Amino acid sequence: MTQPLRTDPPDDRFEALGQVVERAAVMEIALRMAFCTLLGGPLAAAVASSQDTHWLIENCDVVVRRHAEKTTRQRETIRSALHLCREANRARNKLVHEAWGTGSAGQSTALQSLCRSYQVAGREWTVAQIREAAEAISGAQHALLAAVETAFGPGCLQAAEEMLAADAAHDRS
Repeated sequence: MTQPLRTDPPDDRFEALGQVVERAAVMEIALRMAFCTLLGGPLAAAVASSQDTHWLIENCDVVVRRHAEKTTRQRETIRSALHLCREANRARNKLVHEAWGTGSAGQSTALQSLCRSYQVAGREWTVAQIREAAEAISGAQHALLAAVETAFGPGCLQAAEEMLAADAAHDRS
């Protein structure tokens, strides 16, 4: 006779974590758009499309520092937004990859083997803390797009979006 599937009790932290993951994916797209705008040229989208968030942040920073035709203020505003993206990405990585120390009801998290139980020494995450991380990701993404558009003018992000879409279509063909 088969055992019924055991399900964990509802946990609002998982819904909040889903918001973090979704907003991080949107921030990654914004970073690709920023990279395409900063680097320019027909191959920028081909390079950006396969890169992860960390790579995009670091390389956007390298490229923006070398944009001598932009004012110091424009470059620093973009770099400040990239710093926000970097911090938001670190928080996202901690949420997604580090051990959580408690279950939904605040009980210690334990791993069970055949022979014994092991207590997980992880951080305790509240729903409010997780939602705060999601808001930081959104705020960083919005700051980056605003800074890039201010520095490069209206239409620059639309052009980057079109380059990325064309690159994606090329990859599918």
